[in-house]
Amino acid sequence: MVSRIKELREALDIPQLELASRVGVSRQTIYYLEKGTYNPKLTLSFKLKDELNTSIEELFKFEPIIHDIIGNKTLDELETIHKKYGIEIERLQHLRDVDESDLLVEFTMEELKTISKALRMKFEDLFED
Repeated sequence: MVSRIKELREALDIPQLELASRVGVSRQTIYYLEKGTYNPKLTLSFKLKDELNTSIEELFKFEPIIHDIIGNKTLDELETIHKKYGIEIERLQHLRDVDESDLLVEFTMEELKTISKALRMKFEDLFED
């Protein structure tokens, strides 16, 4: 999960301490939320979205873990996947950078299912954070 709290807070020119006070937490909690090392409860998420004038979907972006999985593969491993499953190496490398919103636009469901099979993972596990 990628937190956009800092970006949104700074755009509204709200200091961490002030935001913390508004939502009823410590400044340190805001700091950890911004770093993505703390997952807030739903009630805090709703308070934050209201204070930052956004939606929860915009406040926290879920990034597919496929980025990390492919990013950790060596060129030899990608070559093996290419040979065994016929997926072009360039397509696999593109998965490292593709935006979540473009993932299903740039890759067909069949391609993603083949990639999950090549990685020996369940399809849904490629997208859970």
